[in-house]
Order: sequence, then C-alpha cells, then structure tokens
Amino acid sequence: MSHIFYTWTAQRHAHPLTVDAAEGARFRTREHGWLWDLESQTYNVNAGHGVAHIQERMIAQIRELPVAGPNMRVDVREQLSAALAERTGLERAFLASGGAEAVENAIKIARLYTGRSKIVTRRRSYHGATLATLGIGGDPRRAPFAADLAPAIHIDDPYPVPAGEPSAWVKSLHEVVEREGPDTIAAIVLEGFTGTNGMQHPPADFWPAVRAVCDRHGILLVDDEIFSGFGRTGRWFAREHWGVTPDLMVLGKGLTSGYAPLSAVMVSRAVAAHFDDHKLWCGVTHYAHPVGCAAALGAIEVYAEQRLPERADQVGAVLAERFLDMSQRPATRAAVRDARGLGLMRCLELDRPAAPIAARLLERGAYVPYRDNLLFICPPLCLTVEEAHIVADLLTDVVAESITSVRA
Repeated sequence: MSHIFYTWTAQRHAHPLTVDAAEGARFRTREHGWLWDLESQTYNVNAGHGVAHIQERMIAQIRELPVAGPNMRVDVREQLSAALAERTGLERAFLASGGAEAVENAIKIARLYTGRSKIVTRRRSYHGATLATLGIGGDPRRAPFAADLAPAIHIDDPYPVPAGEPSAWVKSLHEVVEREGPDTIAAIVLEGFTGTNGMQHPPADFWPAVRAVCDRHGILLVDDEIFSGFGRTGRWFAREHWGVTPDLMVLGKGLTSGYAPLSAVMVSRAVAAHFDDHKLWCGVTHYAHPVGCAAALGAIEVYAEQRLPERADQVGAVLAERFLDMSQRPATRAAVRDARGLGLMRCLELDRPAAPIAARLLERGAYVPYRDNLLFICPPLCLTVEEAHIVADLLTDVVAESITSVRA
C-alpha cells in the first residue's frame, strides 16, 4: 500500500511510473525504459533533465546558506530579483513557492493597489488549484467546489473564432467590463498562452485591446506566464508575441526548470512604489528560498547561454510542419482535426479520445499528456531537430495505427 497521494485521481485508479533516471529530453522508468518526456514532467523542465550548471548552483547554495527567513537580505535573492527585473522589464519581485501561490499574491497586490475587488479572466483559463485561483479561472477542475466559490467573471473566447466575428474576444471583453463596472475591477489576468485548456491562439487584436482597456480604466493587466514563460513558446515570455507590457507578471514552472520550488510576482515601477508607503499584506514561509533562487539563476543562465528560447522557436517550427503534414496525409488526416501552438507548446486536436493513443505511445517510448481529445506536446527546450523528427515519426505512426484499428 502506498502512503502518498497521487494528484487529480481516485487513488485506486492511479498508475504511477517509477522513475530512476533522466537526461536531456527523456526519462527512464522501470516499467517502460527510456521515454520521451513530452510533458516536461509538469511542463516545467524547460532546460532539460540533468543540467549540471543548475545542479552546481543549487549545491553551492546549500553549502553556503540553505535557509534564511523571509525578511533577511541574502545575496542570491538580490541577484535573482535583479535578473528578473532585467529580463521582464518590471521593477520588483515577490518570490513565493508555487504558481498558484504566486497568482494568489498577485490578486492580493492588485486589490491592495487599486482598492477594487473584481478579477476578470478568460473563460478557458487556468491559474492554479487553490480555492482562490480555481475561483477566478475557467478550468473544469473548479466544479467540485463551485458552490462555495464566488461567481467567476469571464471573457468569452470562442475557438475557432466564429466566421465574420474576428473581434469576438474583444467584443466580449468590452461587454464584461461595461457590465461589471470598470471602477470595480482590480485586474484582468491572462495566461501568456493558454495551456491544457486548449492552446487556442488569441485573435491578433485581443492583447492590445486588453492593454488599452486597462489603461483607460485604471485596471491592472496581469500576465500569467507560469506555463508559457522562460522560452516555452519561442520567446522568453509568450506576451512578447503580441508586443504588450503588463503591470504584473506571474512566473513559475520554468523559472527554476523544475529543479526546485519557486515562483514569482513581478510588478511595475508604479505598483512597487505604492508599497514603499503602504503595507504589503503578503508573505509565505518559504519566501525567496535561497536554494530555489540559486536554481532559478542557474536556469536563466542556461536559457540565455544555450539560446533555448530561440531553439524552441526553431524546433517548434519543425514540429508545426510535421503536424500540418499529419493533418493532410491520407494515413492520418481522418484523425487530426487541428494542430496548433507556439514554439514547444503544442497541441494535436483529434476526432477521438486521446487516452488510447497516449497509452499506445507510452508502450512505444513516449510519455504524452492528454485531455479529452487533445494530445499535448511540450518537451524540454533542449530537444533537437533530429529528436523532434523522431517524436513526430512516432506520433504519426501511432495516430495512423489508431485509424487502422478502428476500421478493423
């Protein structure tokens, strides 16, 4: 009998893999041997497995000073906050433990700064699994707690955008803000690029329209880059694709490449200045944990030195071309409804449940996350072009086999 809970499942239905090694874009299990890690564990191992530089940064920090209280000045904290300010263009960092914790503190900061209470998000959004973050998001995992949560305020985001309505998202944005009253809205929170709720591409005018609405009404724009940040979409941060600067950014996952728990809220100069004279009612036990900060510094250095955002863009383009071919090739086009994404944050939408295909891929050497009829392909950013073709060949073969087996 196991004495540990497994997440998002009834425990009798849990089928955990036993991991005993990992390197680059793969990990090894006792059950299936070496597997392509197309989930990057929890979409966070951006630099890849076994990166010595990140490990050495962490080991050095453990030997020097592994623990310090939240309000102690520690060199590694100062170094990381300066690196994040330079990379994001924002002013000051609040360093928490996990993504949902960071989103909650971003909400608190927005409410403290504006004196308003409402938070607006997209209907198909996900911002974390705590009650507060489930409450603002649109993820179906909020359903068991919905009766106890305040009603969420959502911008409709139809995908594909209905014919003749290129600004459907923007129209819904204006309707929501007008209905709720702009002077009651503290923040609009958007994922840089939406993850497991479908990876839908926003219309080109959406992000600029949100920025304009926020500027007009004194609403804060919060960019949640927990999933999409640190090179995953082929840019350091996904919002760069739309040329918009937020007031707050929420960071996690790839911040440390998953090597240690750490998340961050970055705030603009104006928001930072507010808290020079107003109390910041935010804090966590493991605030700015020194070992997590060291891991983050090491990861950021690896991303820059190895040009991993650029690689994600290049290798992602290879996968995009291969997936487009799958949607057109006679052997697979019947099963592939759509292939979309940015960089190495990609999704195959199928005409059938994805679970049996994911199970077959596991047998053939690839660990692929899925949901309903969607397969997600989000490998570590160290994946090479040659490895991308191996992965694409495997996906193509298994999808083709699924069509053949159904016909048989």
